[in-house]
Amino acid sequence: MKNLSIQARLTAWYFLSLVVIVGLFAGGSWFAMRASMYRAIDRDLGYRLRTIVPFIESRGLSTHQQFEREFIASEDSPVIGVFVQITDARGEILYQSDVLRSHRVAALPVATDNREPTIGSVTERGWPVRFISRRVTVAGTDLTVHVVEPLRDLLGAVREYQLYLMALIPIALMLTTTAGYWMSRRALAPVEQIRREAEAVDPADLAARLRVPQTDDEVMRLAQTLNAMLERIETGFRSIERFTADASHELRAPLALITTAAEVSLRRERSAEEQREVLRKVVREARHMSNLVENLLDLARGDARQRHMELAPVDVAAMLRELGAQMRPVAEAKGLELTTEISEGEAYVLGESTQLRRLFLILVDNAIKYTERGTVSVALGHESGDAVLRVADTGIGIEKAAVTHVFDRFWRADKVRSRAEGGAGLGLAMAKQIVQRHRGSISVESEARKGSLFTVRLTGCGGNGC
Repeated sequence: MKNLSIQARLTAWYFLSLVVIVGLFAGGSWFAMRASMYRAIDRDLGYRLRTIVPFIESRGLSTHQQFEREFIASEDSPVIGVFVQITDARGEILYQSDVLRSHRVAALPVATDNREPTIGSVTERGWPVRFISRRVTVAGTDLTVHVVEPLRDLLGAVREYQLYLMALIPIALMLTTTAGYWMSRRALAPVEQIRREAEAVDPADLAARLRVPQTDDEVMRLAQTLNAMLERIETGFRSIERFTADASHELRAPLALITTAAEVSLRRERSAEEQREVLRKVVREARHMSNLVENLLDLARGDARQRHMELAPVDVAAMLRELGAQMRPVAEAKGLELTTEISEGEAYVLGESTQLRRLFLILVDNAIKYTERGTVSVALGHESGDAVLRVADTGIGIEKAAVTHVFDRFWRADKVRSRAEGGAGLGLAMAKQIVQRHRGSISVESEARKGSLFTVRLTGCGGNGC
């Protein structure tokens, strides 16, 4: 069944379910009808028995002759139109109606209880009958009075009903299964339409979208989900295209510089100092390419979640104090003031120290790089149990329209100057990736020529036991 279409499987399951339901219904109705008819017969037999037994007891009937005389000659005989059989304690028949005798109904079982009647049926051989029996004692003789009802008509009605069921059930199953097949086909038609439209989507034109039926049902939500998936695929594909183009551009520039420097150096004899200068350029560009490739690999590993992180309690307060001391000479070399506002004591977060140090270094280095004059401040605080880092500068800032692109790969606020200083526009993208992998958040507030404020929020913990 796994190789069948959904429509065929739905129809098959519908047919099987219907077979079970109709079978249970037919069997239940057959047994209910049969039981109802037996109950009606038993009520009638009980009524007749309650009429015959007092008559026998009041007349003191205990012999064959007495039964023959009283049952036939008496004007108030209760056995007129009733099939009766009377047996003695040994099961010998003392009297039975002519109809029972003509159909050779054997002696019925002797009753053992004179208070409650016994009900039974004889269908194995001869004339099928239903009977009710009661034991009575008359003139010291134990008798069993049997009132009998033929079952021929009842069993014939039951067999006729059974034949009707056997004839009508297959027809009903065929009609309902056909209707189920038609309904499943109608129900799955929109899904098939969506499949054809999805199959027709050109990989070269990922902007195409599926038609969304205005039905407010599962099919509409399926089309909306597929359109959202196509949009994510298109966004990812465009991002990869842009990423590939930017990476190619960033790698092309140092390669061009290396090639040009080498070709110019080979055109004529150069002095040792000139050769060293060419080699310095080659080494500088090779290092730039190496850093770029390493950053790209780190981003790719982060995207694929292949890099295993050894999480441990990290004192970010101590880390930032050390980083501030290391970066202060770099800031002072540009004529900037680097200030730190880190409270005394420890501030632990659960993370990887190497990655967190890289995150903080990216933010502080960027602040220094894009600030010509003024200050760069680093502040660490606590809010609702989280460690909150704020890195602010008075640098060139970012246009409001470009703030949303700050964390895009290869995006730079000042492309000319950052390229000259060796930046490739991957730092903030890596910073965001590191924060996300630590299940934190990073945001930026900035305005052109008024500086920027980067805020990082990391989940804090209580120290070595976190």
